[in-house]
Amino acid sequence: MKKILKLIAINLCIVITAIVLYSPGLVCLRISDYSIFRAGMSVIAALALTAIFFFFNLKLLKEPDRKPILPQDVPNLEKAKEILKSHINGRYFGSTARTAIDQLDRIFTCRQRLSGILEKRFEKDTISWDKFNSVAAAAESSAIQNVVAMANRMLLFDEKEYARLQHYREDDIPDDIQEEQLRLYKRNFDDIRTTISLNEKILLKLDALAMELSSSGENTELNNDLVKEIEKLIDDTKYYQ
Repeated sequence: MKKILKLIAINLCIVITAIVLYSPGLVCLRISDYSIFRAGMSVIAALALTAIFFFFNLKLLKEPDRKPILPQDVPNLEKAKEILKSHINGRYFGSTARTAIDQLDRIFTCRQRLSGILEKRFEKDTISWDKFNSVAAAAESSAIQNVVAMANRMLLFDEKEYARLQHYREDDIPDDIQEEQLRLYKRNFDDIRTTISLNEKILLKLDALAMELSSSGENTELNNDLVKEIEKLIDDTKYYQ
């Protein structure tokens, strides 16, 4: 629906612009104008409006790319956010995509904060520095892989088919088959929500680790426990990737 409204608004703007440019009493561009400049502008404006019309109509009406996303295609957090942004206007996953983008921003902020703390507390490339830095890097990598997994699940989700299945009892297709289809869709939803939840838990533990290291950092047992918990959460996410 949003796509259709956007398409109507763009086409309306193109029509209004054409009216303003070519109507007598307004700009009144015409190819037969005695002024070479105005005659030329009438041609250039027509070509520009035509190009804009085809560009936006073809772009908005084009079917989304359904090819799976590979981990190597998403090397960093910015690329992961770019993938999620293509889903923020979706009917079923818009809110989820926005939540995941927010998590990526927070993971980046936490990673930067931890890096600053580690530089102050430990010598670079020492055992302690490497232990904490590696778990922060692993958390970032896990978040990226989670985005790849979520995006692929979103690509497999057929919104039209899912909307049709909401009224499956009203058609002639056997109900048990369609109920199984709905269970598949639900499992897809649940896996995405679980991934979001795991990301949030990783963020929580990263924040706790940053706070502990920035305050005293002397509680070695607590620090090690936090590292182990983060590593366990990262391992858990692999089941949903």
